[in-house]
Amino acid sequence: MVKNWFAYLLGLGGTVVFHIYYFGWYSWFLLVLALVLPWFSLIISLMSMLRTRLKLEAPPAVSCGEAAYVTVTAFSGFLPQSHLRFRLTVTAAMSGKKTVLRQRVQNQGSYYVPLDTGHCGSYLCRVEKPRVYDYLGLFWIPVRRSEAVNTLVRPVPQAPAKLPNLSQFLLRRLKPKPGGGFSEEHELRDYRPGDNLRDIHWKLSVKTDRLIVREAQEPVRGLTLLTFDLRGDEETVDSTLSQLVWLSQWLCDHDTPHQILWLDPADCHLAGAAVETPEALEQLIDRLLETPLREDTPSLEGRSFPRATWRCHVVPGEEVKP
Repeated sequence: MVKNWFAYLLGLGGTVVFHIYYFGWYSWFLLVLALVLPWFSLIISLMSMLRTRLKLEAPPAVSCGEAAYVTVTAFSGFLPQSHLRFRLTVTAAMSGKKTVLRQRVQNQGSYYVPLDTGHCGSYLCRVEKPRVYDYLGLFWIPVRRSEAVNTLVRPVPQAPAKLPNLSQFLLRRLKPKPGGGFSEEHELRDYRPGDNLRDIHWKLSVKTDRLIVREAQEPVRGLTLLTFDLRGDEETVDSTLSQLVWLSQWLCDHDTPHQILWLDPADCHLAGAAVETPEALEQLIDRLLETPLREDTPSLEGRSFPRATWRCHVVPGEEVKP
């Protein structure tokens, strides 16, 4: 806008000088035209300026490293679009880092602004100080802000550099399976009234001269626990969450419900979530991505959990590259 006013005043000064030294009729005409031109531009631009709207759109969630764009749509109805300027701010929920991108739109339509997805987190995109100018770029009026949009950049599963012993958590003991039915594990016992006749072990019953029943057993799993520290720089958080997702998905694939524990940076109290399905894991990760971090959050690595029969603490490794 300052450049436009400078160019206009420079042209106006030249017109005044021309009018002073030349007495022809069109020197007066050029001077009047130069004086009226800004107001004429404002009048013919005003309808378009008042009808200008701005809309933001962004994908709700992407994977870390995946290409993503914030779509900026400017429109003013059937009228030619006036110059539109605004600041697009992208704020990371976890680190609080704020990135400011200055944008300029000169025509109606959609414009695509690349979104940095190099690190996990929740990113809030907002338009600040939107202004629409007349066709000469000399006058401006504010534009109603569009609604902010949020994009979650989810971690890509990454196997830990050193895998824990994944076979020790499978079972702690066996118990009778409710309702009986098929099972690879059985326990032999004497027949009791009400037992299903199909469960009788006839060959052994004939040998022992009493009715023996094969009772189906099922494993009783103890508490399976994953712990991690929600702290550190962006690379540390990326590595921690990527390994956490990989381990939790492995447990879900093996039908193993488990608990995930961490210290909430807000108050440093123990927080947890039960995970039995991939959907529950996804909800947990989305919750973590919106958590503001603190540098003084303690670690859970040295804390003991006697109730857990299998526990793995996620230790961040090198930078994770999707």
